[in-house]
Amino acid sequence: MRPFHIHTRVAGLLLVTATMHFSLSAASASESGDKKSGRPLSAVAAVKGGAAPVKGDDPKAKESADSSKKKGSKIRKEARHKSDGKTRGKEPLPGARLTVKQVMEILKTTRDFSGKNLSGLRLVGIDFSRCNFKGADLSNANLERALLEEAVLELADLSGANMKMTDLRITGLKGARMDRAILDGAIGPDGIICAKNSTGFCREPSDRFESN
Repeated sequence: MRPFHIHTRVAGLLLVTATMHFSLSAASASESGDKKSGRPLSAVAAVKGGAAPVKGDDPKAKESADSSKKKGSKIRKEARHKSDGKTRGKEPLPGARLTVKQVMEILKTTRDFSGKNLSGLRLVGIDFSRCNFKGADLSNANLERALLEEAVLELADLSGANMKMTDLRITGLKGARMDRAILDGAIGPDGIICAKNSTGFCREPSDRFESN
């Protein structure tokens, strides 16, 4: 009976030794493979364990996203500023044509249109008395029956403007450009009513019925 027990114990020890040797060989092979792949052990372990990679921890990716967001915001802001001076609550760009709405807002506040672009606008019958239009562009604007009494129109461009029956009494017109401006029935700075076919300048009526 004793030899049998000895053989059993020897066999058990051999089995344990073989198992340990197998485990050590497997661990060594795994470590060797990780070193060859160049990947961090933590990353390899995560992949082997089935864990998903963590997102959002890359500082370069975060910085790139922030940069793209700022760039997009800047492009949208520039696009709003290029809307032909129509941005609400903001000053129009230099040279951008005003809208009728912007004209009315200025009339309520400063009444200063110096250097502004009002070309081609329909401004019929509006009270512009005592407004400053120095150097303003009013070319081809419709100013029929507009009140421009005591307004400053020095160096203004009024070429091609419709100024029929416009009140220009005591108005400063020094250096103003008025070629092709229609002045039929307009009241000139000296109080004379312009005759029909007054284009570019005020023709004095030849009789008292011609101005009607």
